Amino acid sequence: MTGRRAAHRPRTRAPARETARIESIAAGGAGVARLAGGAAVFVPHTAPGELVEIEVDTSARPATGRVLRVIEPSAERVTPPCPYVEACGGCDFMHLSAHAQAEAHAAIVRSALAHALHGATLPAIEVHAAPASLAYRTRARLFLRAHRGRAQVGYRAPGSHDLTAVDVCAVLDPAIGALLTELPRVLAGAAGEGDAHVALGRGGLPVVSIAWHGDLAASTWAALDAKITGGAWAGARVALHGAGAPATFGDPRPVLAGADGAPLVLAPGGFAQPSDAGAALIARRADELSRLDQKERPRHVVELFAGSGALSVLLARGAASFTAVEIDLEACAAARQNLGDRGLAARVVAADAESFALPAGAGVVVLDPPRTGAPSAAKAIAASSARVVVYVACDPPTLARDLATMTTGRLAITHLETVELFPQTSHVETLVRLERRR
Repeated sequence: MTGRRAAHRPRTRAPARETARIESIAAGGAGVARLAGGAAVFVPHTAPGELVEIEVDTSARPATGRVLRVIEPSAERVTPPCPYVEACGGCDFMHLSAHAQAEAHAAIVRSALAHALHGATLPAIEVHAAPASLAYRTRARLFLRAHRGRAQVGYRAPGSHDLTAVDVCAVLDPAIGALLTELPRVLAGAAGEGDAHVALGRGGLPVVSIAWHGDLAASTWAALDAKITGGAWAGARVALHGAGAPATFGDPRPVLAGADGAPLVLAPGGFAQPSDAGAALIARRADELSRLDQKERPRHVVELFAGSGALSVLLARGAASFTAVEIDLEACAAARQNLGDRGLAARVVAADAESFALPAGAGVVVLDPPRTGAPSAAKAIAASSARVVVYVACDPPTLARDLATMTTGRLAITHLETVELFPQTSHVETLVRLERRR
């Protein structure tokens, strides 16, 4: 120094290195280990029982770890079949065997419910295996970005909004997997970012619904038109931020094989399960659970968060009355078409299922809410006279919260099932049947 005080520089704590044993898998997919002092640390891409050397970030809450070396690998650890598994935030269970994934999913659900229901006795979990573990997704959401005329397509990086560009995806059906290389060419010359809901439409051809913030080149509109008129895609829809209405090419509605074997039309870009086979399995099982011990009674059914009617087309069969409640107008239109095509008598109500007043005579209530759950609907169901409730859930913590509300009265859980609907990921679908006790 030359007489001046050195500028103050804050000290940065070097990440600690620890050796730890993975005890379990937590909701969200990370393994849970205990540090020497007893504090928990969450370590992604690990398996129960493994001994790992990790770099620990204790500034995070809770503490997180990054695997430096697997010292003792689990027998359930497998080699991921995807070159992007570390960079992409999608398939966080791809390092686990199918058996280990199913076990972890069931444990996550069981833990969430046991905590929220204060140790109440739960039925054994029935696990429904995935029809396929790879190339199963017939619907997906892709993220898009274009800069200096060059477009990229892919998924979010782990724990961030950064885009990881990919040109192959092990879990996509090949028919829509091809869009990973087609969309960058279609969007060439664009500037901005957005996302695309991709699926299969009429004739098994791809359909694409794009939401875009920024500018699209004239060549993009021409390319979209050529895809449709040339028979490569069934339809496309583009919603530009600030525009009054989306631009539509062909028929952008996804079409899947319904659980009854007939075609099922979905709203463009709307909610749907990730695969045709998975959607059919969920629909059949929800219908079966709703009919247990109900054969001798007229069935008055209300379905909340009905979407485009994937469950409705089974639930409405033979019902003395059936009401489907859905807030999205395009989904309501699709549900009416799907029910009408099958000659099923039904009432489709465009309303918020969270605030919908259940009819006094509703004996069966089925709900399939978004990831945020249905706290208000759960209170209404608990206070209703519904004899049977079937809850289809994609998020164990919000499911547990809503079940805690519904079981404060005379509703008791009779069936608890998990469905391997999202193989290679920590996400799990759960079905719960409740029955009102006398």
